[in-house]
Amino acid sequence: MKVVLVLFLFLSFLNNAQIGTGQWRQHVVNKKAVDVAVHNNMVYTAFGNGLLEYDPEAGETSVWTKVNGLSDIFPTCLGQNASKSMLFVGYDNGNIDKLYNNRITNIPAIRLAQLQGSKQINRIVAHGNFIFVATGFGIVKIDPLKDEVTDTYYPTLNNAAILDVEFQNDSIFALTSNQVLKGKLSNVALADPSSWEVDERFDELAAHSYSDIEFIDNRFYIQFEHDDYGKDTVFQVINTGKLIVSDVNDLEIRSIAEDNGRLVINTEGSILTYNSDNSIFTSIYAFNLGSWFKPLNSVNWNGSTWIADETQGLLEVVSFFTLKTVPFEGPPKNEFYSMDYASGRLLVAGGGLSSIANNFSGSGVYAFEDEKWNLFDRDNMNLWNSQPIWDFLSVSNDPSNENGFAVSTYSEIPVSISSNGTQVTDTFTPLNSTLEYTDATSGWSLVSSIQYDEDGNLWALNGFADEPLKAYSADGNWYSFDCGSVARNKFTRKLTIDYTSNKWFSIEGAGLYGYNDGGTLADPSDDKYVQLNSGDFSGALPSNTVTAVAVDFDNEIWIGTDNGFAVLYNAESAFDAGPGEYNASRIKLEFEGNVEFVLGNTNVTDIEVDGGNRKWFGTANSGLILLSADGLEIIEQFTTENSPLISNNIIDLELNQQTGELFVVTDKGLVSYRTDATYEDPTYSTVTVFPNPARPEFQGPITIQGIKYDSDVKVTDIAGNLVYKTVSNGGTATWNGKTMSGERVKTGVYLIWTAPNEGKGRKVGKVLVVN
Repeated sequence: MKVVLVLFLFLSFLNNAQIGTGQWRQHVVNKKAVDVAVHNNMVYTAFGNGLLEYDPEAGETSVWTKVNGLSDIFPTCLGQNASKSMLFVGYDNGNIDKLYNNRITNIPAIRLAQLQGSKQINRIVAHGNFIFVATGFGIVKIDPLKDEVTDTYYPTLNNAAILDVEFQNDSIFALTSNQVLKGKLSNVALADPSSWEVDERFDELAAHSYSDIEFIDNRFYIQFEHDDYGKDTVFQVINTGKLIVSDVNDLEIRSIAEDNGRLVINTEGSILTYNSDNSIFTSIYAFNLGSWFKPLNSVNWNGSTWIADETQGLLEVVSFFTLKTVPFEGPPKNEFYSMDYASGRLLVAGGGLSSIANNFSGSGVYAFEDEKWNLFDRDNMNLWNSQPIWDFLSVSNDPSNENGFAVSTYSEIPVSISSNGTQVTDTFTPLNSTLEYTDATSGWSLVSSIQYDEDGNLWALNGFADEPLKAYSADGNWYSFDCGSVARNKFTRKLTIDYTSNKWFSIEGAGLYGYNDGGTLADPSDDKYVQLNSGDFSGALPSNTVTAVAVDFDNEIWIGTDNGFAVLYNAESAFDAGPGEYNASRIKLEFEGNVEFVLGNTNVTDIEVDGGNRKWFGTANSGLILLSADGLEIIEQFTTENSPLISNNIIDLELNQQTGELFVVTDKGLVSYRTDATYEDPTYSTVTVFPNPARPEFQGPITIQGIKYDSDVKVTDIAGNLVYKTVSNGGTATWNGKTMSGERVKTGVYLIWTAPNEGKGRKVGKVLVVN
């Protein structure tokens, strides 16, 4: 059993401000709420990948995630034991967290159980001294004081998913999608399906697609879902048959609940509360509030109705005519594929592919700037509205226009450009550019990767094309570039541009291509290209499936594949080299008498170069790995087992080189980690030292940022005595607040000095350490 102490102010800081060096944060999608509950005068809302705590009196929010307190990632429901003042969070994998006395306790028994099939927590219901958990396989009875499983019930022979649990006197009722089963709580053999019987009253319903059940003052209500929109029904089940309760005007019913002895029906566009005679007690309608809502659940408390809304997050209905949104910063959607960072703005392409096929995702593009998220999608971009655009794959910030950016897709609109940062201003297809169709009959085009060069030309990698490399010049002309017969009509992946303006890109099954346009887009006569594959004299790559390409400060090309990585050291000379003279090299280490390749046959998904010229590797199943600048040393490896990383399957990486924050797209969402490296500032105009003062409760490193590359850094006391020394990673150095012998320094002011490899040393800052 794992116990995590919760520090509320610290959690709020982590989620609403930039994080400190060595810290993580998970970016919680702030629109899709799953469930809502009130606990200790706080409103708790489960979102797709986190938990929001809202204090209505103070108007303050805190977001809990796996990074800062929760035990898992994807909440599915909330449950309460009001008599013991406990709140429970259930997850999709069977995990349960208990919030009690301001601390979170993990109850992992269901997650750890050796069972086949789904363990998802569907409902948590308190009864007597226990909580009963409806799961994907049965019902689990838990003692919430001991955090122990006391029994497991299997109401069906095939361990069907139990969607809800209810109680009447000594009877327990289990809801599946097509029947209600009942047993006696006094029966010690409820683990045996034969101890359960089908409740024939519910079986009278001809069609069965149940999702929710409530027992209110000796009355049973059950929610029936119809395949056709607007035909859902809530029935009151009585001994002689059934009564139709709901009058929801052809709206979808999302859930039912109990409130002070009354039935609540949550529908798309309304929340209706019924008296015991099935007359309406209160009604909340979207058309009165001026905003359409889709409540997955609601709760009445403190004079307001609190809604867990599928598209708007947490809503508060203050009156029948007043609706408020409870905001917090987070990505608008939970689909992430690739990223680009420049000039203070992170762009995220929210699409994706199924292997090399379409997903038809319309998520769009998200921008993260000044700790605020914005969305660009078909609903708010005029040129995309109602257009056949989907699967957003790549984004690029325009270095010649701080507001401009481009986005590419696998759809009928493969390239779009925004020149003002607020609206898409141009769209390109094969009809108005040199882009080529993937399939002329479908009208689709694949542009898998795009990148602006320093002159403002946009380079695009056009898959399944005769000429896969395209360019849209800063003066508004399109160009195509021939890369030979082997490159034609193949799936394309990644594109990057090195420091001498060569383009490097990967083509499925053909390895890596380099292209030199001679600095003249319109004149192909001086162009050169080179292909690297797995051949012994034609690149010696670990595999022809190149999945990552990065350029380091020495203009070396780091090449990730599905079978390890290699480095092209002679990148510039490769275009004129003969066979075997432009091979990439695999870095070797001797280990216990054996020579091995660094990272072996690891499936590399992305590579990022930080301000210290170190290499961050994303992998398909080994998490996040940091190599030294020369690749000879593994400095760090972050996995789900040893860090707050939420998945070992990394899809994309992107660095904010000014702060060192590394953004990590995984198959389970977006997290970020503040590294200890940044780009240098040779002018020292942006030097910062934080935290300052460093107080006793602070356990992280003191960070010095905004200095010259690869500087020697010394810390002295006010009298000039040396306390600590280190070397910067790019423009950042860190100090652990200790002396070189490992002792915590005394309270006082300490001076920070740097000495770059070239030039004179200087004092760059001071810090107050309080112990």
